[in-house]
Formats: sequence, C-alpha cells, structure tokens
Amino acid sequence: MVDLRDSQGRRWQIAMGSEHALCDEQEVANSHTFELDARPNRIWVDNRLAHAIKVGDDWWIHLDGLIQVISIDEQGAGGGGDAEGMVAPMPGKVLEILCQEGDVVEAGQTLIVMEAMKMEHRIAATEAGTVAVIHHKVGEQVDAGATLIDIDGAE
Repeated sequence: MVDLRDSQGRRWQIAMGSEHALCDEQEVANSHTFELDARPNRIWVDNRLAHAIKVGDDWWIHLDGLIQVISIDEQGAGGGGDAEGMVAPMPGKVLEILCQEGDVVEAGQTLIVMEAMKMEHRIAATEAGTVAVIHHKVGEQVDAGATLIDIDGAE
C-alpha cells in the first residue's frame, strides 16, 4: 500500500495490482493498472511507460507528455508495547523535526524527515492527537524500531 497526497491535499492509498483505492478513506474504483519496471525511475501505467524522479520531497511523474507531482508520506510504524508513539520504520538520521511537544497533529501529518540509504523519508503521524514527547534531536542516528514521538491520541 502506498500513501499519496495530491495537489488538492487529498490522501490516496493505492495498492499495486488492486482494482480499488482509498481517497480520504472513501473507497473508489481504480480503473488503472500499475506495474513496476526493473529499471530505476520507471513505472508502467495502463501499459504505458512513465518516468518518475524525486525532486525534494515530491515525485514528478512524466506520462504522455504531462507531468504530475505527488508527495508520499511514510507512516511511522505503530507504537510498541504500552507506548502511544511512532517508531522508526528504518534505521537512519533525523534531518528535521516539524513539530514541537504540545502541538496538536492530524493523522497523516508529516512530523519528522529522516535520511536513510541516501534518500529523504517523510514520516507521518499514525494518529491524530497531541505530541507528548519527542525522543530524538536533529542529527541523531536512530535504529529501526526506535520510538520517535509519543502522541496522546484524540478522544
């Protein structure tokens, strides 16, 4: 499943090979087929070749002479144990923290930018609530599964 945000701010969830997709948590029919190419930066959409490249935090997709820009927010993994927090989905370095303790955040809102494998990954909140604790600082290395942020869920 891939999480996307389009230019209107709608959240899309699309799975490769599925006939259905979610748009803002509403199921919609997906009339398109997607297939990953073995070569980097290439994807087949409805049996037509598209080229994709990451520019900053966005992916630019070139298909049939048009360019679509999409943003992909990676969800932090759910909290471990009794914690209500987000954990790092991969080992990496914290590049940016886009919230402060006490901030009210929405599910899907980007809270941390990490670098892993020479790529930036935007880590989004797994739930709506209030940021209770930020466990790491900018520049720190974190292991996969390390708790990044504790969020007190909205009730």
